[in-house]
Amino acid sequence: MSKIKIPADLKIAFRNVFRNRRRTLLTLFSIVLGCAALINFDGYQNFADWGLREMYIRSQLGHIQIYKKGYRESKGMNPFAYLIQNSDDIKNTIRDTLKDRLKVVTARLELNGLITKGGQSYNFIAQGIEVEPERIMSILDDGTSSALNLKRGSRLTGEDTGSVLLGNELCDALGVQEGDLLSLMGASAIGALNATDLLWKGCFSTVSKEYDKVAAVMPLADAKRFSATDGVLKLVVMLHDTDMTNRAMEDLKTVFAKKGYDLEMVSWYELADYYKQVMIFLKGMFMVIATIIVFVVVFSIVNTLTMSVFERVQEIGTIRAMGAEGSSILKLFILEGILLGVIGGLIGMAMGGLVGFIVNHAKLLMPPPPGSSQSFVLQLKLYPSSFLIGFLVAICSSFVASIYPAFKAAKLRVVDALRHV
Repeated sequence: MSKIKIPADLKIAFRNVFRNRRRTLLTLFSIVLGCAALINFDGYQNFADWGLREMYIRSQLGHIQIYKKGYRESKGMNPFAYLIQNSDDIKNTIRDTLKDRLKVVTARLELNGLITKGGQSYNFIAQGIEVEPERIMSILDDGTSSALNLKRGSRLTGEDTGSVLLGNELCDALGVQEGDLLSLMGASAIGALNATDLLWKGCFSTVSKEYDKVAAVMPLADAKRFSATDGVLKLVVMLHDTDMTNRAMEDLKTVFAKKGYDLEMVSWYELADYYKQVMIFLKGMFMVIATIIVFVVVFSIVNTLTMSVFERVQEIGTIRAMGAEGSSILKLFILEGILLGVIGGLIGMAMGGLVGFIVNHAKLLMPPPPGSSQSFVLQLKLYPSSFLIGFLVAICSSFVASIYPAFKAAKLRVVDALRHV
């Protein structure tokens, strides 16, 4: 078996990198830390993206929401004018179209008004839900928790009627206790004032603290009775994978057009304004951190290679006197810079992976973010792209940093270099 032949320039560059070990180790330390920091921050950004997205999808939005045409343009000013009456037929069409891509499809009816207990009245926005499909929708991928976080009391079951869950903030404002009856008042579908008494069942929290101040959830049958209607306001489609959303919407639009359904639909992304704002903020923060890290790495490598040039002036002069071109010197120093980046990047990837493993098993509880009422366990979602970003930044910044010292070395005059002391 023939041995792999390593180019002479690469061997020389490798030896030169470790000629001054202390300075090289300090430079590698900055590259490793920068690479690991980028990897883990990208892992946090991936976790925030996934976590916030899935919590909104499973607790409120679903992947696709379907309305009667014109509802979105009306901005919800008169929701009872846009009720869907043939919801069962449409749900069967959705099941037949999406097949194994579909996790669940459920109907909702929204209503609002005043909720009263003991002389205290507060505004509420209620969702009438199909309890079992909503339970399936809210379960996270690991099957161990729900996006609808129950704080106290008990969950609704498929057999429940005459019961209501309230957002945690609304629960605190009303001071509800077990066995309390709550009076709800609001307009029905025909415009008449209606009222009903519902038994308080429990308190829940979502990712939005503002939503928890007005939120209520009741069985769909109670919502229909309160609103004096058999229709529903929307159908919510939950898929097995968020990446299927766009294709599923196209397929549903085609089928709905063929069947003549007077419907419109919207994806979760169009509804998730808070999610989009948070991700823009995190991406901007990532760019700032990446820029700072690149500057630190670049100046460290520039310093290392510039000092190396000053220490090796006579050596450079001797090599040039023996016939080496300036381009050879340029190539040698650039190779040294890239080697620093490759070594630092490889160690940085290993350190980033180790830190990610430790964080993911430490179960660190983070405080609720602004506008939220839920704490969360910190996790870092490290994808291959996270490691690739850290490694490429290490190499590219090392290459850029080596250009100035390399040109400085290549431009040294042979006579001046040989008599340099």
